[in-house]
Amino acid sequence: MRARLARAAIDSLIERGYARTSAVEVCARAGVTRGAFHHHFPSLAALYAESLRGLYAELTRAIVVQTAATTKLSPLVQLVHHTFASTRRREFKAVIEIWLAARNDEALRDELVPLIEQLSGIFSPVHNPRLAQRLGKSRKAAAFYRLVMEAMIGLALGRAVAAGGRAVAHEKVVVDLLLELAAGYDRAP
Repeated sequence: MRARLARAAIDSLIERGYARTSAVEVCARAGVTRGAFHHHFPSLAALYAESLRGLYAELTRAIVVQTAATTKLSPLVQLVHHTFASTRRREFKAVIEIWLAARNDEALRDELVPLIEQLSGIFSPVHNPRLAQRLGKSRKAAAFYRLVMEAMIGLALGRAVAAGGRAVAHEKVVVDLLLELAAGYDRAP
């Protein structure tokens, strides 16, 4: 039931946006009553936090699995490809919606703070041994990783606000430059 409600919230956030997603809308999409919703979640903010936790896990799993499975490309080139693929998924629009909403929604922000703290280590090669093993442990590797992540989030934000979720005009230029930097970094002594 919790997963069904989280999926309904994600779908509504993608299709309708944060401002037009309500508990009533989520319950209708999930086919449950408001009572069932409140049995599982004390608030819509708690549901969004749970949804975001699931999305983070799903996106992280996809990047780690894809990166480990690709052996012909260097780890940093793989990182660019797979992070770009993950942030292009339609579900990433829900991540963007939740992040932006937390800026002005105190209850949502309060729900997300522990989640953000918990997950910050997962998304940093400095704190995540598996990621460090794949990408390197140097400060430069960590900085490049951050550059890729921030660029991909920026491109995802551009897609989220573009009509029809289309790619922004400069998307290919940014990704190509990151791939070039990744290849050069891998060749550096």
